[in-house]
Amino acid sequence: MTRSKPRPTRAPGVPAAIRDFALRDAPGHLLRRCHQRSEELFALAIGSDGPTRQQIGLLVTVCQHPAASQAELVMLTGIDKNTLAQMIKRLTRRGLLEQRRGEHDARTNAISATRAAVRMLAQMMPRIRRVQEQILEPLPKTLRPVFQRCLRLLVGVD
Repeated sequence: MTRSKPRPTRAPGVPAAIRDFALRDAPGHLLRRCHQRSEELFALAIGSDGPTRQQIGLLVTVCQHPAASQAELVMLTGIDKNTLAQMIKRLTRRGLLEQRRGEHDARTNAISATRAAVRMLAQMMPRIRRVQEQILEPLPKTLRPVFQRCLRLLVGVD
């Protein structure tokens, strides 16, 4: 059975600007739908009691950049500073991150991953990688690098 595109009804009194708006082509709407699909795939792979996608992103970044400052982590992850501070606090309480005064600037905190965090991530990485593959599966293989480049351009990291 093929899915046909539903046709909009011609409701009287609806301005053309609304009537002619193609939601199925709206970048913001499509990005939200992609985000929703990504969250569903992640929840199936990791479960609801595991770390969130943002927490995993932070933990991976901290493992790759040991003793990074909070300001550096904001830049590397794109997580706003208030959210990042709360995440660091929660992950520190859970024994996954450590904070200490920066070596070169005592006003900063150097954030490091604990051994427990490294073990947890190492165990989860096959599932995390599989989710990334599943996100791209609907795309032809030749378009996947182009799509990823376009995403990096949209968020300003390329």
